Amino acid sequence: MKIKSVKKDNDRLISPSGSNSNSIPLCDFSLIYNRFPAPVTTIDSHTEGETTRLVVDGIGEIFGSTMMEKLSFFKSSYDNIRCMLTREPRGSREILAAVVTENVSPDAAFGLIYMDAKRYPYLCGHATIGAVTSLFHAGALNFNDGENRVLVDTPSGIMDARAAVRDGNLISVAINMVPSFVFATDQSVDVKGFGNINVDIVCTGGFFAMVDSDSIGIEPVIENREVLVDLGMKIIDAANEQLEISHPLRPDVKTVDVTEFYNSDVKSGVKQGRGVVVYGESHMDRSPCGTGTAAKLALLYHKNRLEMNLPYINYSPLGTSLQAKLVEKTMIGDKEALVTRIQGRAWITGFHNFVIDSSDPFQDGFLI
Repeated sequence: MKIKSVKKDNDRLISPSGSNSNSIPLCDFSLIYNRFPAPVTTIDSHTEGETTRLVVDGIGEIFGSTMMEKLSFFKSSYDNIRCMLTREPRGSREILAAVVTENVSPDAAFGLIYMDAKRYPYLCGHATIGAVTSLFHAGALNFNDGENRVLVDTPSGIMDARAAVRDGNLISVAINMVPSFVFATDQSVDVKGFGNINVDIVCTGGFFAMVDSDSIGIEPVIENREVLVDLGMKIIDAANEQLEISHPLRPDVKTVDVTEFYNSDVKSGVKQGRGVVVYGESHMDRSPCGTGTAAKLALLYHKNRLEMNLPYINYSPLGTSLQAKLVEKTMIGDKEALVTRIQGRAWITGFHNFVIDSSDPFQDGFLI
């Protein structure tokens, strides 16, 4: 399946459609369009509580024959777009954005470059679900009732997405994540203000520092947000300072970028657990986190706490969930790797045209 061009009607992007004929026009939007003729247009959504700001127009061509080349070009040419969308006053440290690109694989429908207020993640499960949902509702993807396969190019490889449609309505999106592997277990890091903490290092596109919440006595719940965010960022720093980490096939992937606090249990015969994922500029993922769920299931399998093809429910700090299971084994270099299928839902929250006034002192945004 190939993506079609997103039909863009500026009047509808920033003004209500179907307004009452007796209403009094408050603004002449043509004046705004004349002043800002080339806005960056996004479709915003949330996936089980976590925001995706999907860029669909307003950026020039993103060159590159691979997604890593496209990512490198975007970083060097359009990093101001990342700052504008993910930092105040137009965004915040809580925003994850993604840019739709042309596909680089023959069978892929489109590509995605992910970004937040600090960095460019190589992969993001919730944003991929959000992108498929948004592009379907925008008419760029045509689905039939039943299961629809969509391949998505990412900097970590091809994501295999399956969109479930019933009576013309998108019910859910399932994704086969890129393979996850356990790099190292029981690594002790000295964390300022907390002492020694044991972490397991798992890679799903990028590297996670995994922390069993029972080992630190802090439950992964929203009430513990402040302490977990602070600790999570310090663990990332400590792991990068004290551990040697390298991807067996990709030398450019060599840093820990995420901390995940997790628990796991069996309730009413169902395997389930909760997690708090911390990354970016002190951001706590509101969703169960797609890559975090994949990393968690790979680790549980490695520790003989989960079997292949066994359903697992992973809950977010908000109580939303992703359905997940391990569906395939493979190898990444000399590491056994596992493919996790996650399934979740996304909802559109808005359509936006972002602009920059030449006299604006915060063109690149700021963080507090």
